[in-house]
Amino acid sequence: MKTITEYRPMIFSHLAVRSQVVSRRRQRLHAELAAGALYSVIGLWLSCDTGFAPWNWQFWLMFAPIFAAGELGWRTLVAR
Repeated sequence: MKTITEYRPMIFSHLAVRSQVVSRRRQRLHAELAAGALYSVIGLWLSCDTGFAPWNWQFWLMFAPIFAAGELGWRTLVAR
């Protein structure tokens, strides 16, 4: 039968791996929230600047290229 001192390295290694996973998830969540906030700010600015409300198709005609470029840039950065 093993004692707690023999299990200690296994327990702490499991905790270290779990901590890294949680840390990566938290970083990813913060990055996604920042991207969402940036898209919202850009959309609000575009709406105020042009006078088109987000439910008008003209707004989406202008905002869609910005959104697509941002998403493609984000995926390129993540792939590296």
